Amino acid sequence: MVTLDPSILQSVEKPARYTGSEWNAVRKNPDEVRCTFALALPDVYEVGMSNLGLAILYEILNGRADVAAERVYAPWTDMEAIMRERQLPLYSLETKTEIRSFSFLGFSLQYEMIYSNVLNMLDLAGIPLHAAERTEADPFVVGGGPCVYNVEPIADFFDFFVVGEGEEVLLEVVDVYEAWQAEGRTDGRQGFLRRLLAVDGIYVPSFYTPRYAADGSFRALVPRAEEARPVIYKRVVKDMDKVPSVAHPIVPYMNVVHNRVMLELFRGCSRGCRFCQAGICYRPARERTEEHLKEMARGLVDSTGYDEMSLTSLSSADYSCLGRLVDDLMDEFRHEKVSFSLPSLRIDSFSIDLAHKMQQVRKSGLTFAPEAGTQRLRDVINKGVTEEDLMTACGAAFRQGWKQVKLYFMMGLPTETDDDVIGIARLAKKVVDLYTEIKGKRGVKVTISVACFVPKPYTPFQWFGQVPLAEFERRQQLLKEHIKDRAITFTYHDARLSVIEGAFARGDRRLARVLEQAWRDGAKFDGWSDLFRSDIWHAAFEKCGIDIRAYSERTRAFDEPLPWEVTSPGANKEFFLREWQKAMQGALTEDCRRGKCSACGICPNLGVHVIDYKKQEEARGPLEEKYVPQPIHPEKMDGAQPPVYWYRARVTKDAAVRFVSHLEYADVFVKAFDRAKLPMAYSSGFNPHMKLAFGSALAVGVSSEAEYMDFALTKPLAQPEVFDRLSVQLPPGVRVLALRPISGKHVALMAQADAAHYRVRVPLKGGDKAAAKAQQAFDAFAAAPEVFVTRVTPKKTRKKEIKQYLGGPLQAAIADGVLTLTLTTRILRDAGSVKPGEILAVLADEFGLPVAVSEADIHRTALTGRGRDLIDFVG
Repeated sequence: MVTLDPSILQSVEKPARYTGSEWNAVRKNPDEVRCTFALALPDVYEVGMSNLGLAILYEILNGRADVAAERVYAPWTDMEAIMRERQLPLYSLETKTEIRSFSFLGFSLQYEMIYSNVLNMLDLAGIPLHAAERTEADPFVVGGGPCVYNVEPIADFFDFFVVGEGEEVLLEVVDVYEAWQAEGRTDGRQGFLRRLLAVDGIYVPSFYTPRYAADGSFRALVPRAEEARPVIYKRVVKDMDKVPSVAHPIVPYMNVVHNRVMLELFRGCSRGCRFCQAGICYRPARERTEEHLKEMARGLVDSTGYDEMSLTSLSSADYSCLGRLVDDLMDEFRHEKVSFSLPSLRIDSFSIDLAHKMQQVRKSGLTFAPEAGTQRLRDVINKGVTEEDLMTACGAAFRQGWKQVKLYFMMGLPTETDDDVIGIARLAKKVVDLYTEIKGKRGVKVTISVACFVPKPYTPFQWFGQVPLAEFERRQQLLKEHIKDRAITFTYHDARLSVIEGAFARGDRRLARVLEQAWRDGAKFDGWSDLFRSDIWHAAFEKCGIDIRAYSERTRAFDEPLPWEVTSPGANKEFFLREWQKAMQGALTEDCRRGKCSACGICPNLGVHVIDYKKQEEARGPLEEKYVPQPIHPEKMDGAQPPVYWYRARVTKDAAVRFVSHLEYADVFVKAFDRAKLPMAYSSGFNPHMKLAFGSALAVGVSSEAEYMDFALTKPLAQPEVFDRLSVQLPPGVRVLALRPISGKHVALMAQADAAHYRVRVPLKGGDKAAAKAQQAFDAFAAAPEVFVTRVTPKKTRKKEIKQYLGGPLQAAIADGVLTLTLTTRILRDAGSVKPGEILAVLADEFGLPVAVSEADIHRTALTGRGRDLIDFVG
């Protein structure tokens, strides 16, 4: 187990990334399991915690008594520097176990530009980068996710890959592993990997050898064992209602990218956009039943306390029962103040009506994806959307109150001309003019976000040569010059990054050398614009003697072997050729869920079929008639406010929770109250908030046994019931110490508090002379008439005289080389207070106190008013 010194967490940005112990996290006794998984996403915590796929696997694996699954994410650069300096290995969040000690390390590979982070995490874990160099002491490194449809550039670093959906296949891998273990690990690592060749959906790169022609072109990937299959087809969950999903998602302490629960409506998409790899690799579309989704929704809210739910899928608005489902969910959760959102909208008026019904009218703008600026190019990519569709949808949105629209486009699509690029500006201007026409005034904000097109395997454009870097930049400038209206904001992707992505998306095993070289030269977090270093990558290609253009810009011949054809989503090559030809003709292909089968081959090749409830839904009547949006008149705005009953609690802030911000700490209670199903009172308005107030905020890293909060209920419940129902819903480090109802008129906490009391413990530096130096520092501090601290915020820098905030002299004691400082700070009504960490820093920096402030353990012992504990003001 890795012991994490609190001083480390005091020294890094967002320390809650590294603490674990969140609500619903699973911590098992390692002595009671036979197989362990470290599930990794090679990006920071807040990105990894938003990944639904890993959350599903975490729950499925932990559902077996003999398996323990834990999490690990890429440490940010500040944490990595400390880990390397102190030689701390990469560890899991649940039990702080070294990653090298796990049976498996599984990476979710979402995007080619996180590959450098994979190598960085392996190195931090002390695991050899190359699979061929690993020993019995190392875990098996496995990859999964969207990038498995061309893993050749990273094949050397992985023991095996899971191709397709992992819910069922990972449990089969566990069975093979445990059988191998029971038989004495026959034939070592290779013995286990050879056994995996018999498992459908498992690709083991070490059993395949690449062959190249004399001119260096790729020719074949040759199996080295009889059991190795020429093609590994993806695994598919045939019926989404019959596999476990996430019932108890982990609730992070800090804000993450998707700070809500996700309800997966269905998997797959059949719209057939020709640029879209996900549309092929997640086929066929398989819907969950409406009843099953409602059961899942209830479980998600009850187990987490979230008040927002995203109805998620590749194209959520295509769920056939969506209108009725949304209506039922809103009725079910109306009194719990749960809101619902769609991550993607169709470009039609029904989607706008539905969004309005879901009460998004007061939230941020709507997002649509026309993808191309002209109808000709939209037909090339089989988008199936016309300019009239976009104007109709935007018009409906503007009439219902939206003032912000975001439009997604791609640049560099096959056959794109300058007229197509300029068409993006023309289309955005028409949206602006439409708003003015409908509203009779200006005021709309239109954002156009333009990505650089990256051809991906298993799409009709997989043979297309990517646009060169200089041409991308020319087209971006061309578009910028044609955007004249100030109501239009233009954002675009870094073309330099897209070129690197393009090379790795269609690369072969020779690119492993480039990746390793770039990582050794400093590449990491390449998907983050502020850390991406194009010069490092181009230098790596040059050092390895590889021309990047041969991978990114080269147009492939239709009959040439492709390195990614060893892992297949099940679609036939002939389908992609037909779609390429139709693209060149501007011919459209129907959505196979609702129209003619496109003969992609996936259903017959994999023995699966589309699961769609459109016919059943149509039998109930037209959605557009049943679900016409009504004006929003929330119950909370009816004018008559019910009586409220206030309570005050004294609670703790310790363990991992001490490293979250004040707002995040408050959110811990918001979710706990929701899970406790207490009748909470809410504010009025379109975005109601719990009536919940806290005492003075603590700095991140400070613990406390004297946090106070006031909260209001709509029913007068007995103190023991409130205490018990809330206590069982609180995570480690948070306890209710006292709770009382407030009698009489409610007075705000901070109107009563006038002093905070602290105990500070910190090791002294300097050996035998440290105590004398400390005393000198305290004497000098006491003698100084004024002492100032400088506070720097993003908006301003100001000085504060801190002695006026002291409630008495500092009380210092030294024992065993540790200084214990007891102090009281005053809370002034118009001037706030001062933090004990600031006082300690001034003592160290200006008066020579021999301590490192980052090593201080600061603990609040009391919060008082006129000498009384704040809990005593009630009752």
